[in-house]
Amino acid sequence: MSRRFITAACALSAVTACGEIGAPTRADHYEWRFTNGPDTISFHWPRTAHPVRFWVADTFNLPTHTETAIANWKRALLYRDFEGELVADSNAADVIVKAGFPPGGGGILIGRAPECEALTDIELDFDGRNITLPMHVYVARRFDPDLPETQRCFALVMTHEVGHVMGIFRHSTDPDDIMYFAPTVEQPSLRDRQTAEILHQSRVTVTTTRRGE
Repeated sequence: MSRRFITAACALSAVTACGEIGAPTRADHYEWRFTNGPDTISFHWPRTAHPVRFWVADTFNLPTHTETAIANWKRALLYRDFEGELVADSNAADVIVKAGFPPGGGGILIGRAPECEALTDIELDFDGRNITLPMHVYVARRFDPDLPETQRCFALVMTHEVGHVMGIFRHSTDPDDIMYFAPTVEQPSLRDRQTAEILHQSRVTVTTTRRGE
């Protein structure tokens, strides 16, 4: 059975600083795997897929926000488990980032926030245990995209969505984490970082293929 696995996030404009990066204790983390009944999906990009290639629409300053989001996660991970880069050719991309809503409208979003909202769309075949690339990230504005508050919202939701792209397929229940469903922090917290470290050492239970292959 093939279906679309969609993660969503709404964002507020408030931001807080995160602490210094330290050696992970791996004691404080949250569930990142996606479950479908008794089935569990665990994913991270293999080393051979790095750097993960992002094609980003040139609007809302999204290329800059995407580069910052990639850098936030790269800096947060102690063992360089995630690398990403922007590419000019969308046909070669592993991830496509667009402004606006996905096909079918906004009904699949789980919430709204004052300035913007975003979601990640992953096409996952449960029976075949396969993800079809590219993944898609959508970012939608609610007010003037040039407002500082809206730009700040774009920045933090892109970091949240890159976390989903990286393999964090669930939301944290802690509002101090960037992977909280309605993030208000700008960068990954200690719990986010330790969750990401653990997922990158976990066994991948799905394969990836590119559309058309």
